[in-house]
Amino acid sequence: MLANIVRTRVAGTRAFSTNAALVERERKYVTQNYAPYPVVFNKGLGVHMWDVEGKKYLDFMSGYGSVNQGHCHPEVIKVAVDQMHKLTQTSRAFHNENLGAFGEYICNLTGYDKFMPANGGCEACEGAIKYARRWGYYVKGVEADKASVIMANNNFWGRSLAASGSSNDPYRYKDFGPYDGGFPLVDYDSLESIEAQLVANQNTVAVYLEPIQGEGGIIMPSDGYLAGVKALCKKYNCLLIADEV
Repeated sequence: MLANIVRTRVAGTRAFSTNAALVERERKYVTQNYAPYPVVFNKGLGVHMWDVEGKKYLDFMSGYGSVNQGHCHPEVIKVAVDQMHKLTQTSRAFHNENLGAFGEYICNLTGYDKFMPANGGCEACEGAIKYARRWGYYVKGVEADKASVIMANNNFWGRSLAASGSSNDPYRYKDFGPYDGGFPLVDYDSLESIEAQLVANQNTVAVYLEPIQGEGGIIMPSDGYLAGVKALCKKYNCLLIADEV
């Protein structure tokens, strides 16, 4: 959260009415699939941002982690500008000289064999589910179109149809159906509920969890929970997907 915004909301005072015109214009022309705080930023540097009236804020949000290096970091700007002067974009329709090098770095860092580049967190999670289903059909031998991915109540991994259909939050799933199913929900931090679902459904291909749930508050699992989930996945021959996007 932004420190000044939090303080204003806690104090119960009227917030940022001077930004109202720009906020209202955005509300008029942009769909309301988010509920941003009524403050309009137009400048950032390091850990700080400034609104259109010159008020300075300490940015604790960091673009959901995408700007952890700080706003307008000079090295990042230089690399981006140098690249755009050389070649702006190739898409995945072609090869380029950087993707393979980046892939090698990521795989060496994480210890995995391959990685899948994606545009954002929701697409990454959809990709993980698709890989798990494909593995289930080709390796585990589950019934065609019956692959099941266990998820936890109060999960949040995006706003796609699959993400909405795997949620128990009415703000996510109500009025967006129908959904294709395949995402049974269990209580978070409960090994018993996971094992019960694994026993009940032999077509389970993966258990998909946030190691720390973050949408409804920072919800920490008990010590040994994730190790226990991994052991259950090994016992029942399914994959463990850790949503750390």
